[in-house]
Amino acid sequence: MAIEKSVFDKEKIGSFLLREYGFHMTECHHLPFGTANCYKISCKEGVFFFKEYQSEFTVPEVEKEIALVDYLYSKDFPVAGFIRSQSGKCALLYDKHVVSVQEYLEGKTYLNDLPHALFKDSAKYLGILHTALKGYPMESRLDEKWAESISADAVNKKYDRLTAALEKNKEDPNYNRIKEDFLFKRELFSHIENMRSYFHGITYTPSHGDYTSCQLICDKDKVRAVIDFSSAAKLPAVWEIMRSYIQSGACRNGEAFDTDDFVLYVREYMNYAPLSKRDLEAMPYVYLFQLSRSAYGYEEYLIDKTENRDALLKFALWRTDICREIYRKADVISETLSSLSKQEIT
Repeated sequence: MAIEKSVFDKEKIGSFLLREYGFHMTECHHLPFGTANCYKISCKEGVFFFKEYQSEFTVPEVEKEIALVDYLYSKDFPVAGFIRSQSGKCALLYDKHVVSVQEYLEGKTYLNDLPHALFKDSAKYLGILHTALKGYPMESRLDEKWAESISADAVNKKYDRLTAALEKNKEDPNYNRIKEDFLFKRELFSHIENMRSYFHGITYTPSHGDYTSCQLICDKDKVRAVIDFSSAAKLPAVWEIMRSYIQSGACRNGEAFDTDDFVLYVREYMNYAPLSKRDLEAMPYVYLFQLSRSAYGYEEYLIDKTENRDALLKFALWRTDICREIYRKADVISETLSSLSKQEIT
């Protein structure tokens, strides 16, 4: 779901492609997935993926993504290559938004409803990706220094501000549910010091940064390619693993978190990339630490009042329900992962 209104319409896209790429557009279809505005573009010259990045992105940032995709392509990792314009550029600027064009790969993309049969392939390609990127230079995010910098006071002030905005709209049909969520988030974040300690001694790896089912191009029961590396960074491996499992569809209909199934996902990942016992022990707490401080969806609904605020709130409510479930089971998840045999860990 795009978070900004597009600066393009069909006519502007057609003119842009002709001017910059020499492509003659015949069809244009807006794609529903992702936070950027993305399009499937059919031209006389072929079919392409057209992406209008959010206004916060700069040309140098997108050029980093392009270099990363080129690197992965050289490692035979399945990605969608970028197309150079007539001037030789892959990242262009239009009305203060960066634009790129890539190969369009046929296949199916899911939101948070990845068929369970594809979970194994999802874990496999995440492991392969982390191994392929070992040593690749990237900016660190969610590292020990970041965890230490998180102020409980600042997070509580953020929820104070959101609560104040909520109290001005008591007639909102979501009022009670949002208020309950804020109380839970505060309770969860009260354990900040215990959770913060789990960022020490874990594996940090160059990673996708947003590895979920909507970034996978699938063909029947196989993953065909991984797309959208705009959020790539050096991250806790365990954060990307657990997040990818959950946001691909685990518990999507209110089901309980299946610890045994998650262990299978982690084992498949470990067939392609190593994890330490400390990684396995820390996994649920690292996940909870980040989500306890995140107000994504609530802020857009209550304060920013973005165009798709209802969809973003729905996502926020779902993610907080997941948080509740992981919070209840965190110790069991940690103990179960930690008990994997010594032959399966490094």
